[in-house]
Amino acid sequence: MAEYLNSVRIRVLHVDDEPAHLELTKLFLKREAKDDFEISSLLSAEEALAKLERDPFDVIIADYDMPVMDGIELLEEVRRTVGDIPFILFSGMAEPETVDEALEKGADRYITKSGDLATQCNELAHAIRELVKEGDEKEVAIV
Repeated sequence: MAEYLNSVRIRVLHVDDEPAHLELTKLFLKREAKDDFEISSLLSAEEALAKLERDPFDVIIADYDMPVMDGIELLEEVRRTVGDIPFILFSGMAEPETVDEALEKGADRYITKSGDLATQCNELAHAIRELVKEGDEKEVAIV
C-alpha cells in the first residue's frame, strides 16, 4: 500500500476563501509531500462542488469560515452528492462545538490553523496520506 502512495499522486481539492491561505498551504504541503500531491485550490464551496462534478479527487480540505456556504455545509453537500470521499476541515475556528459538529456530520479530521504553518501542513499531509491509505484498504477489503 505504501508503494501505491509513493507511485501515484494524491489528488487534493483545497477550498478556502482566502487566496493567501490557499497559496501558503499549497506551498508548504508540496514541500512536505515531496510533490506527491496534486493540489487544486478554489476560493468557494460553490466552485468546489462544480469541480467535483467534473473531476475526481482523493481528499478534500476545506476552511470552515467561508461566505455563502461554510465548510460544514460543503461537507454535507459533498456527502449527499459525492459520497464518502475523505474530508478534512482545516480552519482557524477551534471552538469545541464547531469541531464536534464537523465530526458528527462526517468530517474525517479537523485540524486547526494556529501556530506554525509548517507544523500544521506536516499534520495535514500526514492526515491526507492516512485517510487515502484507509480508503485504499477499504476498497481492497470489499473486492
